[in-house]
Amino acid sequence: MKKQWVPIMLGSNVPAHPSRGGLATLFRYAEEWRCECAQTYITLSRRWNVPDLSPEEISNFKSSWQESHVKQVIAHAPLLVNLASPVDSIRQKSKDRLSTELSRANKLGIQFLVLHPGYYRSLDKKNGIERIIGALNDVLDNVNDSTAMILLETTAGQGTAVGSRFEEIAYILEKARKKRFLGVCFDTCHVFAAGYDIRGYRGYEKVLKKFDGIIGLDKLKVVHLNDSKNRLGSNVDRHASIGEGKLGLQMFHALVRDPRFRDTPKVLETPKSDGKKVQQQLEFLRKLQATYSPIFEPKDIRAQSTLDEILANTRGDGNSF
Repeated sequence: MKKQWVPIMLGSNVPAHPSRGGLATLFRYAEEWRCECAQTYITLSRRWNVPDLSPEEISNFKSSWQESHVKQVIAHAPLLVNLASPVDSIRQKSKDRLSTELSRANKLGIQFLVLHPGYYRSLDKKNGIERIIGALNDVLDNVNDSTAMILLETTAGQGTAVGSRFEEIAYILEKARKKRFLGVCFDTCHVFAAGYDIRGYRGYEKVLKKFDGIIGLDKLKVVHLNDSKNRLGSNVDRHASIGEGKLGLQMFHALVRDPRFRDTPKVLETPKSDGKKVQQQLEFLRKLQATYSPIFEPKDIRAQSTLDEILANTRGDGNSF
């Protein structure tokens, strides 16, 4: 009999091995880490050409999913996909690969496919954004009955990355022809590094209000729960484990307690996907979600011997709701 736990749609980036045991191996890790949702690559992420899925692979994936506690699987498109590329051959390969990723997600029953919008390289940003829109339209023009959505991920703005400003993502969504197949993945580290001060309870509400006014909270389908190694507005995409970066804990407390996102997949992208570390982080987030009262925010979280000590200093009884 399966062990029971209360789902609040917390999970992690989870390794899968398409060439060693099949994609269904992700559910073994997800069960061990007590994930209610899991994100993974559904193709080999460092090569352009990928083999077709066999009927056996599809069946094994679906049956393993059915037997697990995982409610949502999120696919992440390989970072080599660059719809803004100024090199036409790379852009065409990127469109072909995105079509393959979307088709594969549909075959596996995966609802969300996360995509970094693209890097404009030697172009200017405006031309890069227009190339992204054109590429998305080309891919989606061949899609009529997809159950999967492409989620544009908010970026840190490192280098020539598109998507660090909410207005850029809103513009892409507005100009895309088949809007029903598009949404947004909100990455807490990237948003902070892009210059949105999401720290603290007030910062969280302020940034979410801005996001809602520009893009719309109804477009937010997945959250990446990442702390940031670098300062506000650094434009550097360097994830840290929660409590080990610059974001503090109040924002994460607000997010996991926010009833608007109770059923929204919230995915850790812990550096190096250390299994023990992932489990510790998820357990702490569950305790954080079960804490009613505003938490004490120390000036230096890393000076605490454990994250649990912070909760021990929290006002109120800390009971779950």
